[in-house]
Amino acid sequence: MPRRLVATIAGAALWLTGCTAQPGEVSLRNSFVAQIAAIEGVTDFEDTGDELTFTGPDSQRGTSVWRVEITSTMLEPQADDRAPYTGHVISSWYRNGELVEFVGTMSGLPQVYLDTGVAQECYALWDTAANAWDW
Repeated sequence: MPRRLVATIAGAALWLTGCTAQPGEVSLRNSFVAQIAAIEGVTDFEDTGDELTFTGPDSQRGTSVWRVEITSTMLEPQADDRAPYTGHVISSWYRNGELVEFVGTMSGLPQVYLDTGVAQECYALWDTAANAWDW
Protein backbone atom coordinates (compact mmCIF):
# COMPACT_ATOMS: atom_id res chain seq x y z
CA MET A 1 0.00 0.00 0.00
CA PRO A 2 1.46 3.40 -0.90
CA ARG A 3 2.92 5.27 2.06
CA ARG A 4 0.78 8.38 1.34
CA LEU A 5 -2.44 6.33 1.42
CA VAL A 6 -1.44 4.73 4.73
CA ALA A 7 -0.69 8.17 6.21
CA THR A 8 -4.04 9.49 4.97
CA ILE A 9 -5.95 6.55 6.44
CA ALA A 10 -4.08 6.83 9.76
CA GLY A 11 -4.72 10.58 9.91
CA ALA A 12 -8.43 10.08 9.18
CA ALA A 13 -8.67 7.43 11.89
CA LEU A 14 -7.05 9.72 14.45
CA TRP A 15 -9.31 12.59 13.40
CA LEU A 16 -12.44 10.42 13.74
CA THR A 17 -11.30 9.10 17.11
CA GLY A 18 -10.73 12.65 18.33
CA CYS A 19 -14.15 13.72 17.11
CA THR A 20 -15.98 10.90 18.82
CA ALA A 21 -14.12 11.35 22.10
CA GLN A 22 -14.79 15.04 22.66
CA PRO A 23 -17.30 16.57 25.05
CA GLY A 24 -20.02 18.38 23.18
CA GLU A 25 -23.78 18.70 22.95
CA VAL A 26 -23.98 15.98 20.29
CA SER A 27 -21.97 13.51 22.36
CA LEU A 28 -24.04 14.43 25.43
CA ARG A 29 -27.30 13.82 23.56
CA ASN A 30 -26.01 10.54 22.13
CA SER A 31 -24.89 9.37 25.56
CA PHE A 32 -28.32 10.23 27.04
CA VAL A 33 -29.96 8.23 24.24
CA ALA A 34 -27.60 5.29 24.80
CA GLN A 35 -28.37 5.28 28.53
CA ILE A 36 -32.07 4.83 27.79
CA ALA A 37 -31.59 2.27 25.00
CA ALA A 38 -29.41 0.09 27.26
CA ILE A 39 -32.00 -0.24 30.03
CA GLU A 40 -33.13 -3.81 30.58
CA GLY A 41 -36.63 -4.26 29.20
CA VAL A 42 -36.44 -1.43 26.65
CA THR A 43 -37.47 -2.71 23.21
CA ASP A 44 -38.52 -1.28 19.86
CA PHE A 45 -36.20 1.68 20.42
CA GLU A 46 -36.24 4.40 17.74
CA ASP A 47 -34.36 7.68 17.60
CA THR A 48 -35.72 10.09 14.99
CA GLY A 49 -33.43 12.92 16.04
CA ASP A 50 -36.31 14.96 17.46
CA GLU A 51 -37.68 12.28 19.75
CA LEU A 52 -37.13 8.81 21.10
CA THR A 53 -39.82 6.15 21.17
CA PHE A 54 -39.68 2.74 22.80
CA THR A 55 -41.55 0.19 24.83
CA GLY A 56 -40.17 -0.13 28.32
CA PRO A 57 -40.75 -0.71 32.01
CA ASP A 58 -43.37 1.32 33.84
CA SER A 59 -44.10 1.87 37.54
CA GLN A 60 -46.69 -0.91 37.70
CA ARG A 61 -44.28 -3.79 36.90
CA GLY A 62 -45.50 -3.83 33.32
CA THR A 63 -44.52 -2.07 30.14
CA SER A 64 -45.68 1.14 28.54
CA VAL A 65 -45.12 2.95 25.27
CA TRP A 66 -42.72 5.83 25.89
CA ARG A 67 -41.90 8.96 23.93
CA VAL A 68 -39.09 11.29 24.99
CA GLU A 69 -38.62 14.75 23.50
CA ILE A 70 -35.18 16.17 24.16
CA THR A 71 -35.82 19.87 24.74
CA SER A 72 -32.25 21.05 25.30
CA THR A 73 -28.68 20.03 25.93
CA MET A 74 -26.12 22.34 27.46
CA LEU A 75 -22.50 22.14 28.58
CA GLU A 76 -20.98 24.08 31.43
CA PRO A 77 -17.25 24.20 32.08
CA GLN A 78 -16.11 23.50 35.61
CA ALA A 79 -12.80 23.75 37.42
CA ASP A 80 -12.00 20.03 37.64
CA ASP A 81 -9.37 18.49 35.37
CA ARG A 82 -10.91 15.02 35.75
CA ALA A 83 -14.42 16.27 34.88
CA PRO A 84 -14.02 19.60 33.08
CA TYR A 85 -17.63 19.77 31.86
CA THR A 86 -21.09 19.24 33.25
CA GLY A 87 -23.71 18.38 30.69
CA HIS A 88 -27.39 19.16 31.30
CA VAL A 89 -30.23 17.48 29.42
CA ILE A 90 -33.85 18.62 29.65
CA SER A 91 -36.53 16.39 28.17
CA SER A 92 -40.25 15.71 28.27
CA TRP A 93 -41.32 12.12 28.85
CA TYR A 94 -44.69 10.70 27.79
CA ARG A 95 -46.03 7.35 29.03
CA ASN A 96 -48.80 5.94 26.82
CA GLY A 97 -49.34 9.45 25.42
CA GLU A 98 -49.61 11.15 28.84
CA LEU A 99 -46.98 13.66 29.99
CA VAL A 100 -45.10 12.44 33.07
CA GLU A 101 -45.11 15.45 35.39
CA PHE A 102 -42.73 16.44 38.13
CA VAL A 103 -44.15 16.22 41.64
CA GLY A 104 -42.44 19.17 43.31
CA THR A 105 -38.78 18.45 42.62
CA MET A 106 -39.36 14.70 42.24
CA SER A 107 -39.43 12.96 38.86
CA GLY A 108 -42.47 10.86 38.11
CA LEU A 109 -40.40 8.37 36.10
CA PRO A 110 -40.03 4.75 37.18
CA GLN A 111 -36.94 4.01 39.26
CA VAL A 112 -35.40 1.85 36.52
CA TYR A 113 -34.80 4.98 34.43
CA LEU A 114 -33.65 7.12 37.33
CA ASP A 115 -31.12 4.44 38.35
CA THR A 116 -29.29 4.96 35.03
CA GLY A 117 -29.00 8.70 35.67
CA VAL A 118 -31.65 9.87 33.21
CA ALA A 119 -34.75 11.92 34.02
CA GLN A 120 -36.66 14.93 32.74
CA GLU A 121 -33.86 17.16 34.01
CA CYS A 122 -30.55 15.43 34.47
CA TYR A 123 -26.84 15.97 34.22
CA ALA A 124 -23.65 14.08 33.41
CA LEU A 125 -19.98 14.76 33.96
CA TRP A 126 -17.38 14.47 31.21
CA ASP A 127 -14.82 11.91 32.39
CA THR A 128 -11.47 12.78 30.77
CA ALA A 129 -9.93 9.41 31.67
CA ALA A 130 -12.73 7.47 29.96
CA ASN A 131 -13.42 10.08 27.25
CA ALA A 132 -17.11 9.60 27.95
CA TRP A 133 -20.07 11.08 29.81
CA ASP A 134 -20.64 9.66 33.30
CA TRP A 135 -24.27 9.60 34.40
